[in-house]
Amino acid sequence: MTQSERLIRREELRADIVKLETDLAALREQEARLLEGCEHAYADGRAASTGGRIRICSICGSVLKQRDDKLWG
Repeated sequence: MTQSERLIRREELRADIVKLETDLAALREQEARLLEGCEHAYADGRAASTGGRIRICSICGSVLKQRDDKLWG
């Protein structure tokens, strides 16, 4: 394999890497949107969240959004 063939192959691989990184970013975004709306609950109707300052779902492990607590004003 000559140096020019190696450089051509390198450019092809870099193009493939960029495409796969773009696909991976899109999949991570889809996963984040999917886990954003966690609505897990126990059989008795209670929400399946646990924790103090940071609440997480005890079923899927996603971090749940908190309401904004204002200390002053």
